[in-house]
Amino acid sequence: MYLIYPQVRLQKEMPNECTIKDFYLYFDTKIQSVIFELNQFLSYKEASKEKSNILFLNKTALPEQCYEIDVEESKIKIYAHSPSGFYYATKTLKQMMQSTLKCVHIEDGPDIMIRGFMYDISRNKVPKLETLKYIIDVMSDLKMNHFEVYVEGFSFEYTTFKQYLEKESYITIQEYEELEAYARLHEIDFVPNQNGFGHMSDWLEKEEFKDLAEAPNGIDLWGTHRAPSTLNALDGRSIELVKKMYHDMLPHSHSSYFHMNFDEPFELGKDKTKEACQTQGEAKVYLDYTLKAYEEVKKYHKTPMIWGDVLIRHDDILDQIPKDMIFVDWGYDAEYPFHEHLLKLKKAGVPFMAAPGSSTWCSLLGRTIDWVETIQNAVWNIYELGGLGVLLTDWGDVGHLQHLPATLPPLVYCGLLTYRTKEGTYKQLKDYLNHYIFHDEKCLIADILMDLGTYYKYEPHYTGNGSVTFYSMVWALNAMKEEDPIQYFTSKMKYNYLSLEEYYLLNDFFDQKKKELSLSKVDSLIKDEINHSISLLQTIMKISFGHQTKQDLNYRILCFEDAIHSIDGLIRELKRLWLVRNKYSGLNKTIANLEKVKIFAIKSLDFYKGGAHETQN
Repeated sequence: MYLIYPQVRLQKEMPNECTIKDFYLYFDTKIQSVIFELNQFLSYKEASKEKSNILFLNKTALPEQCYEIDVEESKIKIYAHSPSGFYYATKTLKQMMQSTLKCVHIEDGPDIMIRGFMYDISRNKVPKLETLKYIIDVMSDLKMNHFEVYVEGFSFEYTTFKQYLEKESYITIQEYEELEAYARLHEIDFVPNQNGFGHMSDWLEKEEFKDLAEAPNGIDLWGTHRAPSTLNALDGRSIELVKKMYHDMLPHSHSSYFHMNFDEPFELGKDKTKEACQTQGEAKVYLDYTLKAYEEVKKYHKTPMIWGDVLIRHDDILDQIPKDMIFVDWGYDAEYPFHEHLLKLKKAGVPFMAAPGSSTWCSLLGRTIDWVETIQNAVWNIYELGGLGVLLTDWGDVGHLQHLPATLPPLVYCGLLTYRTKEGTYKQLKDYLNHYIFHDEKCLIADILMDLGTYYKYEPHYTGNGSVTFYSMVWALNAMKEEDPIQYFTSKMKYNYLSLEEYYLLNDFFDQKKKELSLSKVDSLIKDEINHSISLLQTIMKISFGHQTKQDLNYRILCFEDAIHSIDGLIRELKRLWLVRNKYSGLNKTIANLEKVKIFAIKSLDFYKGGAHETQN
């Protein structure tokens, strides 16, 4: 009952056999684009003219999404019993026609039923419609069938809360509906996604909603003070707010699913719900609030999906999760225990999916080992344990500084592996990226991108959910909120400095990749985006290395000066690149972060250049 049902429906009963021309009569226009494109391809493909007679045959024995192809001397026969089956067959046939078409029999279908991708549009960066359509195009060729755009804050056109919407900072209802139609045209379920428990900081900073915060003064977390981000689960007004958000979004969706999120309610049990969590248990308070939202989602006839990070820690309450709510277990580091968690959910009878990550956030260029491992572990365990599917995530923490090209290798790998779960898929990845995604005649770009995602091997140690270099920028940003920013930063960096040898090696590594990139035959935009990420990381390295008091002071001063000089150029380039793929949206907020990093570098330069006491590393 949890399968993705076909998004294209038969208009009337299809006969057992029909031609391309007749095929249009039985399917609505959502599948015709591929059939038309296939027919056009055949019309000028000289080597295939004798095989231009294509028949579509209704084979009732074939499961959902499955198909067969017979290429014979005088005709091609496509067998399926669902629109998705016919659609995937035409995708395969088009790919086969890139070379000489030979007589062959193919039986094919996906190994995992839900093959999805979630893209964050809520951390300052709201993509243009054409960018999201491009992502759908990539997914479609990979035969993926589930797409979400992550919404928190005001990145969707909430008609009830129009007073809080800023120009160019949200996806409009018209765009949302157009995107859903485009996804359905490509046999992809566009699933609505919206947070309503944690990650509510944009709402809670508004005067109207401040009183709904679990901890109105925020909390200290991960070495800094964080603004309120979690709704008070015991306040009835919290669920009333969420109901209004659902009312504004869900009627515009035809999907049978809705992703509630409900992850990372960091303040839960820390303030207003502290007593209730102590007496009833955190899991009980969390689940009671979740079930109120669940009941609201059911009114829209949708199957809820929910992140698993809270309830997975409470074995005693798993049996209370509704059997039609899909539990999505997420993990973004190589050692994440997907098998342990998914097996636990299977035994508890909870419908489950797994969510690996692209690892692009908090790293800029991805973490290749982590995204390869998490995707493999997620996919293989879903396959072995009979889970519903896999949802690859791509987040935008700290202002969504990473560019789209870094996301494409993990997206392609997840698409390939979820459709055909077999050994050796990673070996196919580079060819697919070079030929079908980046169209690089030199076949260099896949290696360059995946190599760049290993830069953290030069860092002092491995860190979860990001790289040490990127986190040094986060600590610089946090330092600007402190009374003594230099002392704060050096305390955070105490065990995280690159040695002089590591610093030189990493710089040389980045410079070498820039040279290799110049040789590739990819679009200049892609080259510029990758170069921007490399240059930003090199600038961050200079700022952190400048605080190494064990190194020569004059050299460290040069590092600060070079970094300060570089940031203005990085900001100008970010503006240009951002606006090619994205709305103006939160660009100024992301730029403000880089400007704060520059101010921190200036303060650091003044501190050391002025002969101030040097903090010991």
